[in-house]
Amino acid sequence: MITAPAVSSSAPAPINQIDAAKTRDILIRLGYLPLTVREYLGPKAHIHQNLQWDFSAPAILRRLSAQDPWSDPFNPWVMGALYQFEAVHNLPIVHGSDGIRGLPAVIVKALLAAKKPDPDPWIWVLVSKFPRPETMRVFVAGRGWVYQSVCNTGVLHATPNGTWPIYARALQTKMVGNFPIPVSNQTVRLYQAAIAAGYSVPPMPYQRYHHHWVQYQKYDDSDIRWVNYFYRGRALHFYPRAAYGFPQSAGCVELPKPAAKHLYTLLHYGVPVSIIHRLPAQGLQASSAAPRSSYVYREIPMHSTSQSVQLRLVHVSAEHTPTPSGTPKPTTPPPPGTASVGSPDPDPAA
Repeated sequence: MITAPAVSSSAPAPINQIDAAKTRDILIRLGYLPLTVREYLGPKAHIHQNLQWDFSAPAILRRLSAQDPWSDPFNPWVMGALYQFEAVHNLPIVHGSDGIRGLPAVIVKALLAAKKPDPDPWIWVLVSKFPRPETMRVFVAGRGWVYQSVCNTGVLHATPNGTWPIYARALQTKMVGNFPIPVSNQTVRLYQAAIAAGYSVPPMPYQRYHHHWVQYQKYDDSDIRWVNYFYRGRALHFYPRAAYGFPQSAGCVELPKPAAKHLYTLLHYGVPVSIIHRLPAQGLQASSAAPRSSYVYREIPMHSTSQSVQLRLVHVSAEHTPTPSGTPKPTTPPPPGTASVGSPDPDPAA
């Protein structure tokens, strides 16, 4: 088991609760979540809201953030903004009983009274497994990509893909756990055949791990430096290796010493960390949201007079916007969301 600090969710019962949307709006207003609210017309003349990054965002950031509906109380980008808010206001780094819902009373009170904007830049960490070498990159809003380094993820898919916010940090810590050592299918078959034939063989404790046979080897590392925990005991940190750029860890993202030390100075609580299988071509380049369909009102001249104007709702491209005065200008609607990636629950992983 990887030992790590955990975000507490067992705080006193919440009082004077605010809903997830209001919490998100407060974090946006104060700059902890750099989004801009856009309005556009949808079917039946309903006005819809769309949240867009208020900086030139890389294509891969747009794609990843679209996977989690902004209304989801476990949205990792919003959870990260909450953790940063708590750190800035010297509050415990906690989530509610249901993501950003059901927050402790002390957090609710601070949110409702908050006027202090985020003093730090918005930062995002992207870790890509392919193409090799495995690479960690740092993005800063308004500045772009500012740092990158080779890294190691976990063997046998021990570092899952997804996005999670940094919930704990340490300059130095101890990590203990069990490292999965692969066992070949042939070895397992021979062992099972020997047992079935009645041979006396020493026990071989093997088990399945991510569709592989493994034996576990205990580890106890007492001097792990520059640690940023992001998911169930998994962290970005320094670990000495002969080489970097391919899976070697028990689940953490390992970095060379200079990179881990510099990264620790860049990051803060709540920074989202995204792990992806493959970095798509042009994924690092800034892009604008793709134009989509929307609706606008247009006058029907033959039915209009000097005393009244008849309007008709017309389906148009969102990038063309000649709209009557007083009609909300349509902008790009959000792509359909999917279920939240991963869980913000930071309990240590086995």
